[in-house]
Amino acid sequence: MTPEDLLLVKPEVLAKLILHKRERISQSLPEIIESVATEKATAEKLARQSRDKKEDIEPKLKNLIKERNLLIESISQANNLEGLSDDERSEFTRLLSTTKSSDTTAKEFSELMEKLAKICTKYDLDIQKLPDYNISIKANSALSELSKDYHVANNNWNENESHRRRLESKFTKLSTNLKDSQAAKNYWEQKIDSNFDELLVDANRVASGGPSSRQLSRNRKQTNLKRRG
Repeated sequence: MTPEDLLLVKPEVLAKLILHKRERISQSLPEIIESVATEKATAEKLARQSRDKKEDIEPKLKNLIKERNLLIESISQANNLEGLSDDERSEFTRLLSTTKSSDTTAKEFSELMEKLAKICTKYDLDIQKLPDYNISIKANSALSELSKDYHVANNNWNENESHRRRLESKFTKLSTNLKDSQAAKNYWEQKIDSNFDELLVDANRVASGGPSSRQLSRNRKQTNLKRRG
């Protein structure tokens, strides 16, 4: 349909077409919104449950890491290691720092402890005889199992939370669309019962040979640019 054809259509007809479209949207959206709201409520429950499970494991992980690092503290304070060479001390310090990191996995911790044990043995320090040895080894073993549970719980929470956010966004968008459609429906209902004079200003100007609203906008931009220049 050309602009000329569009100008031939009566405003009442266009208004009724717009009103009909808005009425259909206003009638169909509530059911869709209700369905999405139900999905959203379920998603919120799952996200909350998975978050609680993740948060329940987190302090346990921290405590186990703290317990396994007791051995690292005992090794670093041992007097037997005062005779370390500069290269050995540099390597020893690096191993201690890496082993103590909370990012170090249980497997990595065991491997690093073997390297530390070799250095310590060279200077007559048997780390297995240190008072915190058994506590740290048991903590690391427990950490190995708990880390698997935490990994699963964290992944579940990420998935459930992402799903909840998508549904929240969808629900908000649909609710906004319904509100806008209802407002538009009320507006056009009033227009049909009144007149369309203020809506035909642009159309009448174009029909009389005047510039379109787009052309008027261009003219204003050009005028502003000239003033700035």
